[in-house]
Amino acid sequence: MRVRIGLVSLHTSPLDTPGRGDAGGMNVVVRALADELARAGHRVEVLTRAASVADLGRVETLDSGARVRFLAAGEPAPLTKGDLPRITGEFGRMLRELPPFDVLHSHYWLSGRAALPVARDTGAAHVLSLHTVAVVKNARLAPGDVPEPQLRLDAERVLACRSDAVVASTRSERDAVVAACGARPERVAVIPPGVDTEVFRPTAGPRAGVMVVGRIQPLKGQDLAIRAVSRLAPGIRPHLSIAGEVSGAGNERYRAELDRLIETRGMRDDVSFIGALPRAELAARLAEHALALVPSHSETYGLVTLEAAACGVPVVAAAAPGLVDAVRAGATGVLVPGRDERVWAAAIERLLRDPVRRAGMAQASVAHARAHAWKATATRLATLYERVAGAD
Repeated sequence: MRVRIGLVSLHTSPLDTPGRGDAGGMNVVVRALADELARAGHRVEVLTRAASVADLGRVETLDSGARVRFLAAGEPAPLTKGDLPRITGEFGRMLRELPPFDVLHSHYWLSGRAALPVARDTGAAHVLSLHTVAVVKNARLAPGDVPEPQLRLDAERVLACRSDAVVASTRSERDAVVAACGARPERVAVIPPGVDTEVFRPTAGPRAGVMVVGRIQPLKGQDLAIRAVSRLAPGIRPHLSIAGEVSGAGNERYRAELDRLIETRGMRDDVSFIGALPRAELAARLAEHALALVPSHSETYGLVTLEAAACGVPVVAAAAPGLVDAVRAGATGVLVPGRDERVWAAAIERLLRDPVRRAGMAQASVAHARAHAWKATATRLATLYERVAGAD
């Protein structure tokens, strides 16, 4: 069955560079799914907001045949996430003017708020991926972080209950969507994301240093990585590379706090900020490191753990929702309970001092990643689409 699919990504374009602005793992997921679904013969459009005058009316066809369509909603300029709820109705009206889809798959709650009414009016099935469950995020806020608003909490409950299917990346996310949002368990499918093993792959040569990948914001916990590495003695202390840019209103303050922390810990020569990198360059840089650190307070999945695995790089990750599903503890990396920098430092040091163990983890990591190809993810998703699109 060939399905006409609309992947709705209102607040961020899959063409944006992950790690910059609001672009992150969700952008990677939407772009990869669009490509794989199109290659499988489905008619796929990604529907996003025109965030510049140049984007108005723009339709870009990807090499796979999938199309990215930019819809006018609000002023054609960057908007904060706080400003976006007011334009979801306008985005929905533009979406309604397009030829009908068999399935509208909303990524993030803002997309669902715009697309669910359109799906109901046009007869399309509606599938929801929240990517981050607000209740879970609020329960694990970084110090000083702003909780998600009640508007979002209420919207996620409505969307989870009224969508034809909800896609969760992990069992942890599935449990949260059922318990906190009231979704019917039989409508929630666990479909983990994939990884491009042609781009993310092991490379020959020595590996040194540790790396954190993610937008610079309190949620991602780069401060914990700096504090943990600073605890290691100079003879074993690795260089820390931080990939990503500041994201979110007010998070320039967090970036300044990181600079002060580096200065007070005497880490000026031990930390490098390398910005948001194109995918191929990120893969190459990641593969050069001995370890990847994932100190996030919470993650929907933690796509970087899978990308590191594909590069044969073990991870040291927080034992937080999402990450406990993404990391095979003891095989592809270690999970660290709590946020005590001394405990993190000890976990990092043990792996750095044990090249034999790291080599075993590297081998297991590559095998783990190869079992998570995007084609398999898209196939499972297409089966779900065919089922809900064919439902009465």
